[in-house]
Amino acid sequence: MIHKTGPELKHFIPVKPTKEPVEFVNLRTIDLGRYGEGAMARAELAEEIRLAMTTQGFFNLINHGLSEEDITRQVDIGHHVFSNTPREEKEKLKAPILEEGSYHGFKLRGHWRAGPAARDKVENFNVYRDLTLREQPSTLLPFAAEVQEFIDYTHKEILFKLLHLFALSLKLDDEHFFVKAHTYDKHDETWLRYMEYYDEFTDEEKKSTNGLWLGGHQDLTSLSLLFSQPMASLQVRDYDHNAEWKYVRHIPGAMIVNAGEVMLWWTGHYYKAAIYRVHEPPQDQKGHNRCSVFYFCLPNDDVVINTLLDQSPVLREAGVEMAHKPEDAPTSKEWCNGRIKITGQNAVWDKMNPNDRVMVEKVGKVTTKWFR
Repeated sequence: MIHKTGPELKHFIPVKPTKEPVEFVNLRTIDLGRYGEGAMARAELAEEIRLAMTTQGFFNLINHGLSEEDITRQVDIGHHVFSNTPREEKEKLKAPILEEGSYHGFKLRGHWRAGPAARDKVENFNVYRDLTLREQPSTLLPFAAEVQEFIDYTHKEILFKLLHLFALSLKLDDEHFFVKAHTYDKHDETWLRYMEYYDEFTDEEKKSTNGLWLGGHQDLTSLSLLFSQPMASLQVRDYDHNAEWKYVRHIPGAMIVNAGEVMLWWTGHYYKAAIYRVHEPPQDQKGHNRCSVFYFCLPNDDVVINTLLDQSPVLREAGVEMAHKPEDAPTSKEWCNGRIKITGQNAVWDKMNPNDRVMVEKVGKVTTKWFR
C-alpha cells in the first residue's frame, strides 16, 4: 500500500465496462505473487513469459503488490494535474520533445499527427524517477512524496522482478543482466506517465482518423507497464499481416505488460515487440475521457542495445541473427532521444497505398515501424 500523504482529491470517474459484443484478445496472465515461492516457481513464471513474448509480446500481470486503490489514487493525481494546472504553467513545463528527445514534462494536445487533417487529443505528463531534476507543476507538489513512493515501488519491486524473469526465460549467463542494465541510480529516460485522452474529435477529424486516438506502433522501450483501466480502447494485433485489431480486456487492479523495440533487439526478434494502438471505444463508452497511468522503462543511457547471442543459449538454439551490425547498435540514449523526436511528426501514411499496413521510418542508423 502506497502511503497517502497528499490532500484528498476529486475522484476521476472512469466509464463503466462495455456491454457491447466486442472481440477481446486472449492474453496470458502472469502471477507475480509466485515470484517469492522459490527457484522452481520463478522458472515456471519465466517459461510463461517466454510463451507470451514469442507470440504476442503482451501479458496481464496480477498480484504485483500495488492495490487497485493505489492505482486509482495515481489516476486521480494525474487527472488533477491535467485539470488544474494553468495553461501558462503547462507551457512553461512543456517537455523538450523536439529539442532533446525527452518526454519529461507536459506533452500538450496537438503535438502528434492523428490523421491527414487532424492533430491528437491526448495530453500527458511525464515524471522522471528523480523528481528534483526538473521543476514540477504546483499541482503535483502536494503529492510528490506518494508519487515518488509509487515510482520507487514500481521500479524496484515490479520492474526488477520482471527483468529477472526475462533473463531467466532466455537462460542468460548473468541472470541479473537486465536488472543491471536498468540500474535505479544511473540516468536513463524511463518515465512515469499520466495520460488523458479527450473524446473531442469533430466529425471531420473522425473521418480523417478513422476512429484512431493513437496510431499503431511498437513502444520504444524495453518493457512498458500499463495499469489496466475500464475503457475498451487499447487494441492489439498479432504479427500476421492480415491479423485483426482486438480490444484488451480490463482486469481491475492488474497491469498489462508489453515488450518494446529494445527487448525485440536484445532477443534478435525472438521476443515480439507488441503491436498496439488506441481506438475510440465501443458505442456505450463514447463521450468519456480515458485517464490512465503507465511506467515506460528504458536501459541506462550508456547501455548499447544489440542481440545477446553470446549470453543466451535459448537465442542460439532459436537461430536468431543479430539485430544490428556492431557499428550500428545504438546506445539507449541515442535510440530513445532519436525515436521520441520523430514520433508523430511525419505524415507517414499520407503517400502510402491504402492496402499497406506497415511503414518503416529511419532513426539514426536503425529503424522503427508504424502500423495500421
